[in-house]
Amino acid sequence: MPLLPLTLLALATTSQISSVVIYPDRAQVTRTQTVTCNGATTAVFEHLPQAASRESFRARATGATLEGITADTVTLEASLAPERKKWEDRGLELDREQEVLNAAAARAKDLERLAQSFTDVAVDRVTRELTGPKPDSRAWAAAFDSAMAVRLRAVKDAQDVADKQRVLQQKLSEVESEMERLNRQALSSEQRVEVRVSCSEGTQVPVELTYLVGGTSWTPLYEARAEEGSGVVELTSLATVRQASGEDWAGAKLFLSTAQPSQDATPPSVTPLYVYATKKPKERKVLVRRDEQQQHAQGGTDAPEAEGEGLRVSSQGLSVQWEAQEATRVPGDGSAVRVRLGRHKLKADFSWRTAPKLHPVVFRVARLANTTRFPLLPGPVSVFRDTGFLGHQRLERVARGAPFELTFGLEEGLRVKRTVVEEVKQSKGLFGGKQRFRYVYRFELANLRARPEKVELAEHVPVSELDDVKVEMEPESTAGYTLAAEDGIATWKVALAPGERRTVDLVFHVDAPSSYDTGSM
Repeated sequence: MPLLPLTLLALATTSQISSVVIYPDRAQVTRTQTVTCNGATTAVFEHLPQAASRESFRARATGATLEGITADTVTLEASLAPERKKWEDRGLELDREQEVLNAAAARAKDLERLAQSFTDVAVDRVTRELTGPKPDSRAWAAAFDSAMAVRLRAVKDAQDVADKQRVLQQKLSEVESEMERLNRQALSSEQRVEVRVSCSEGTQVPVELTYLVGGTSWTPLYEARAEEGSGVVELTSLATVRQASGEDWAGAKLFLSTAQPSQDATPPSVTPLYVYATKKPKERKVLVRRDEQQQHAQGGTDAPEAEGEGLRVSSQGLSVQWEAQEATRVPGDGSAVRVRLGRHKLKADFSWRTAPKLHPVVFRVARLANTTRFPLLPGPVSVFRDTGFLGHQRLERVARGAPFELTFGLEEGLRVKRTVVEEVKQSKGLFGGKQRFRYVYRFELANLRARPEKVELAEHVPVSELDDVKVEMEPESTAGYTLAAEDGIATWKVALAPGERRTVDLVFHVDAPSSYDTGSM
């Protein structure tokens, strides 16, 4: 018989999940194990999830030559046989206990019938002796005592058997549940990978296996705590991780990446671009207002990098990758796990701000700059002050160095009220060729706090996008405001002493040709 080549399997080696890179739609898992070389050696990676992409299996061996890699799908029936045998034996043992208890219950029934017979005999004797000349009352008592003793013993035995049967039924239900679970699990399958390496005799070689799995996701979230006394906001970066690959990531180092491999690796297709024209009838101009939120590109900041702890981040071209602070167990059943990424202290400029047309209250606002070494991704922010939890708000993407704002609740001690004084339409110009819309608004501010405060009050003024439509502030407006030309936001910074009340007036007009339909003004 010809001799077959000998391949030694690595003995007593168990692969561990060492790291996981989690993308928005998949994850790259790395398992490691150390093998002792003896010529041609095979490192076996067992119990890999069926969700692992077979095409993604990659191996690496440090200090050895990689000879090849094979992957097979195996069912769990054989591996679960010992555990199933254990539960089957347990079920047989409980069945025997059930037979013993059934016999004990039958004996208790027999004692109950015997007690009833003794009672019937005692009653019959008493009935017969009552008509006799000398009734023996002592004998009656003894007869009834004997019947009662047998009955009490029957009741006690029956109760003991019932208690034991309840416990036994719980154990039988547990066996049945485990057998159902094992039977379902036996129908599933998993993958087994063998990595063949060549290395020097007796050397210890670490072998890594990486693969991709689907059914994973992560989303960023934050916690912001205002420290107004020191003028900083403590921003904690977190992530919610979910994965349903079927394997638990226990003790693995987690990396969270914004890359999307399926998109980043595929260039977009260029489609044809056509230019065409259609005829439209002449339309009458209609003067309307357009309410919109202006967003402007913000320049970076020259502030020093924020003081932080724990967060390690690396740039990967179009994407960013975070490293979690500690190893975390992420179960493979889709349960959500919160992972802490790091914490930073950002310098903040706190102010009181109100926009009474939108909401007649005063808010605590912090102006910050992203002085961390990474962009802030869109996600919910839980905000806290010294009074405790305030609520949630949404944080949009903030580039590194870009400014942003967070709101830390409202203040009952600062009051604001907006009153419409005048909104009128007038004819202007020769023969009424123009029409003027005049607006007068009054704001009342009050400081009920025990210390002086400064409140920023903002109200928008229309911005004309037409050459023949003019918008002008009138001198009756309270002085000291700033007017942003690009978005028409008028802002006053009103200083209020404790207990002081002040009023602010906003007066402006809009002039437009009479030929315009101004029904929407």
